[in-house]
Parts: sequence; structure tokens; C-alpha cells
Amino acid sequence: MNTSGIGMKDNILITGGCGFIGSHFTRLVKNSDLFNKIVIVDKMTYAGNLDNINDIQDIKVYPYVGIENSCIKEILEENEIDIIINFAAETHVDRSIQNPLAFVETDILGICNLVLSSKEYGKVRQFFHISTDEVYGSISRGVFDEDCLLKEDEATENYPLNPTSPYAASKAAADMMLRAYYKTYDFPLTIIRPCNNYGPNQYPEKLIPLSIMRMLQGESILLHGLGEEIREWIYVEDCVKLILDIVNQGQIGEIYNLGSGFRLNNKEVIINIIEYFMSIVWCAGGDYNDFIQCMPNRPGNDKRYALNSEKLRSLIKIYHNTPFSKGLKQTVEWYRNNRNHYKNINFDANIYKENKEWRR
Repeated sequence: MNTSGIGMKDNILITGGCGFIGSHFTRLVKNSDLFNKIVIVDKMTYAGNLDNINDIQDIKVYPYVGIENSCIKEILEENEIDIIINFAAETHVDRSIQNPLAFVETDILGICNLVLSSKEYGKVRQFFHISTDEVYGSISRGVFDEDCLLKEDEATENYPLNPTSPYAASKAAADMMLRAYYKTYDFPLTIIRPCNNYGPNQYPEKLIPLSIMRMLQGESILLHGLGEEIREWIYVEDCVKLILDIVNQGQIGEIYNLGSGFRLNNKEVIINIIEYFMSIVWCAGGDYNDFIQCMPNRPGNDKRYALNSEKLRSLIKIYHNTPFSKGLKQTVEWYRNNRNHYKNINFDANIYKENKEWRR
């Protein structure tokens, strides 16, 4: 396999750079001074926000340009792009249940257009695709070993793909299409599969930012089902640092799981948020159930995600991994201090409803 690596004269295209993870990555690479030119394309859906990057100087932004746009090849040529990092995606499971075609358009057809445009342009040296741990589907809790100790199952990069939501299926389809282009055309592909990200300026539809914003508004946090679904959480600034490490040190043709090992069920996450609010806003103590509103569960909700990230850990000298409690406190404080960032948003707009009942 060819080794990835950055040249000081490289020009990089970051798709979805106005979104949550993409904007954090853009800020990181700008501060690192590793690239000659940084270019962003972003479709500017509801989750894209120019305010996420308005403090970053000397970058070129093409707003309202999705990766399915016919002008992508022209942008590659105009900016003499060497490296592409694709963050662009529809990502919210609830919305994928409501409108799966939007996910097909961006996550599958958009990827195909981005790859075909790159091939026609002919000068892309590396193509990094940000996938998701959800392509593996629900991971079992594991089996008991001979000493009667539970050996928890984890998804390695060779774990079968078993997506169970329209969102996860669209991401898995993109991964398979990209692997086909790598195999058939020697396309310079590297796939990265992170676990759930959280942190500052995440659009408040996902569990952590939505729960924080509802607390700030004096509303109850929505708990769907019993809250037993387990997710793995990584602080966004750690995630983008590790992505940049992969850009520098990873291998073309490889897949890298990017996890943290911090696995909590949804109710535990919500309780952590409530307890932190109680410690800083109200007097300590009280019953967290007073701040929770129970809702029906989302259809087909996966029970557990768990990544085996040993392949990446063996590659990277310093594995950035902020403790969940610390990252959560930093996230709450950011939303407390930046309430105007999302002041005009209907926080319930993207929650799936069926027969007028709340579902997730």
C-alpha cells in the first residue's frame, strides 16, 4: 500500500467544511499551517453554518455547493486540489426515516459524483472519506470466557457491514462504492469510521446538544424508550486531530476505526448532563427524573455500537482521547456561552413522528 502524507505545497478540499466535524477539522488544519490552500464546499443545508468558520482567515469557501453538483470538477481544477477530505453527508437517523431519498442523493450519488469528478480531474493524490461506526449495525455484548468473564464484542475494520437505518445504509453503500473504485481503478482511497462525535457548535438535533439546549430553555430532556441503547462517544477536537494523524501517517487503501472506548447508554448520557446542570445552575441534589420526558423509541433502534480501534492506536503515537466527563462539561459550557448561535432553530423539527407520536 502507498503511504499517506502531506506535502507543504498541497491544496486541500474539505467537503462539508461548514458543518460540525468539518468546521473543527478546517480550523485545525488552518492552525497547523500544513497546507498551501484550504478550500471548502458546503451545500449549506440546515446543519451547515458559515458562523462555524467565520473566524478562519485565508480559506476559500464555495457555499451552497453540494458534492453532487456538476461544478465539482471545475472547483478541483480551479484550485489545483491535491487532497480531498469528505465530511459532506446527511447524518441524522431521524431525518433518514422521514426522508431517505435525501440521504441517497448526498451520501451515495454525491459520493459517486465526487469520485468521478476526481478521476476526470486526474490530479487528486489522496481521498479520505469520513464514514461512521453505524455501518456495522448493532454489536452484541459478547460472550463469557472460560473464567466466566464477559468478553465484549467490538467491530474491527473487517467486521461485516450490517446497517439498519436509511442513514447507515447510505453510508455503507458509499463505503462499498468507494472500495470498488479503489480496487478497480486504483483510486487513492482511505476510509475513516468514527464513533459518535460531540462538542461545541454541533447542530442541536443529536442527543447531547439537543438535551443541553432543552435544559437551557427550561424544558425536559426527551428520553426515547428506556434509554438502554449504548453508543461510543468521542470529543470532536480529539476526532479531528486523529483524522489529521491518519492523513499524515495512514495507508492508502486502508480502513481505520476511530473510537474512544467511552461507551454509555443514552440514559446515562442524559443523567450526566442533568447532574452537571444541577451542580452549576441549581443546588446539588434532587431527582433527575424531574427533568426527563419519556417518549416512544425510534423504530429499529440499534442496541449497541462498539469500535475496536487497535489498528489506529498502533499507528498513532499520541491517541487523543478526552475523558467523557471533561468533554461533556466543556460542551455544556460552550452552549451556555453561545446561546445565540442557534437562537432561531426549532429544536424538535427533525425528530421523527409517526401518527402524531414522537419517535426516534
